[in-house]
Amino acid sequence: MATKKTDTEVKKEVKAEEMDNRVMVMVPYVEGQDPEVTVIINGEVTKFKKGVTVMVKPEVAEVLQNSNQQYMAAFKNQEKFKNQHQEW
Repeated sequence: MATKKTDTEVKKEVKAEEMDNRVMVMVPYVEGQDPEVTVIINGEVTKFKKGVTVMVKPEVAEVLQNSNQQYMAAFKNQEKFKNQHQEW
């Protein structure tokens, strides 16, 4: 006969499963910038310090990756427009 699991046991299993799906990320700290990262997805807040390696949900890692790609694209465009302006 199967024994019924308590709510605490079920919650521990769910938490362990969530931890198995986590990915490692590190956002570098740059002097003069905010020392923390905050990512909010559907009302769920994830906050951690820059310069520290942390384990986060894959969705949070995806947001950070997309943010970095947008930052790099903006930086490249800024450099491109700056060079165009200098040629005038």
